[in-house]
Amino acid sequence: MKLCVILIISLILPANTVFVHRFSVLCGCSDSVNEAEFFVSFNQNEVLYGDFKAQKQINRLPPFVGQINIPDFYDNAVDCKHICLQKIPNVITAAGSPAEVKVPPEFSIYTRHQVVPGEENNFVCFIKNFYPPHITVNWTRNGVSVTEGVYVSQYSLNDDGTFNLFSTLTSSPRAGDEYSCTVEHEALDSPQTRTWDESDVPPSETPSETPTVVLAVGIVVGILGLATGMFFVIKASCFR
Repeated sequence: MKLCVILIISLILPANTVFVHRFSVLCGCSDSVNEAEFFVSFNQNEVLYGDFKAQKQINRLPPFVGQINIPDFYDNAVDCKHICLQKIPNVITAAGSPAEVKVPPEFSIYTRHQVVPGEENNFVCFIKNFYPPHITVNWTRNGVSVTEGVYVSQYSLNDDGTFNLFSTLTSSPRAGDEYSCTVEHEALDSPQTRTWDESDVPPSETPSETPTVVLAVGIVVGILGLATGMFFVIKASCFR
């Protein structure tokens, strides 16, 4: 099977200063499933994206922050999707048949808040450093599959070409409940599962590598205040 992925990345950098933060617009597509993604991120935190099913821009900022509205954002997402999919045959021809590369995902499960039985919480499954990008995430509660209240983020791109992604499950746990996140990826021999229960460490002790799901107001102001300077990088990888 041949897989081809094209990523078109736009980075807006502060002018005449040291690069500290990264504000990026990413358009990606794949020939294997004929799908695409178009989203904006800040330091690998998702800000907004184009939802091709709902046919509109979706904001990922918390409700207490003023939402970003970019004119023609969804139209640009559609245009980028079409261009990306049109370019894939050319990329396949140019790339030939390089050695196959697969990187298995690493992932962990934790809660956004300290768990209080009966109170709503967000369970987060953070999946990192995997390639190729296609991945499946499933949730269970006490061994029973759960689909309501589940969200799966857009991909974020690492400097080495691997991807990160997170999924959240909004639920009100009861005492003794177990929540599990199962990940399927072609670099894994079989689906892998991580389970959360009451014995797990509280959120204050979770590793610092876990992603910040909520962006601070000051960061949003920083996004809007970035100076000019834009460049485009087209990265293409094909695997057979």
